[in-house]
Amino acid sequence: MKKTLFLLFGLLGCLLSVKGFAQVGGNDKAVSTPEFLPDAIYETRYWTNMANPYDSKVYIDTMVFFGNERAAFEYTSINCKSYSCRHNDSLIYVVMPKFSSMEKEWVLGKNFVRRMYQVNVNFRGFDRTIYKVYVSDLENRDSGMGDYALVSKQFGIIYRYNTQGEILMLNRIDVIRNGKVMDEIDLLPLHIELGKTDIFTGYD
Repeated sequence: MKKTLFLLFGLLGCLLSVKGFAQVGGNDKAVSTPEFLPDAIYETRYWTNMANPYDSKVYIDTMVFFGNERAAFEYTSINCKSYSCRHNDSLIYVVMPKFSSMEKEWVLGKNFVRRMYQVNVNFRGFDRTIYKVYVSDLENRDSGMGDYALVSKQFGIIYRYNTQGEILMLNRIDVIRNGKVMDEIDLLPLHIELGKTDIFTGYD
């Protein structure tokens, strides 16, 4: 199954090298749209730049994966807002299934991932565990110089910030499969609940 997934994403990568996908965000260049990959999950993800109160723009990414295999994901355009974060996003999604374990730190080659803290909040009628995660290269693991993210196993990365002052909040996700919208998830109520916790200041 995993070999099939990586083969499909290899084909997706080939498509990306030939022509871009329709995508708003990044440099906002719209290009031609391919057909949907059968049974793939497409998440259209809407981001707000929280670091600049004068930036009213909504940045849109499209993430594609199969089943619950976020570790084998791809962004559908090199122009999308999160494409520059693709490497660290991949590290987070690879270790995400282990966030609920006793482990707190993972070394992946020359990269380092730490689960720093977690809180539980109610959203859409269920208790959701949100993890605060730190990612850096191995040499800077204890320096604090790296990228931080709030992560949900159900919704993926929902907030990201770094020591360069960049802050992005995920407002909404549209879930699409076989060309049909399966769900429209407004994440603002989740962020309101998170604001009542110590997720940003807490540390395990």
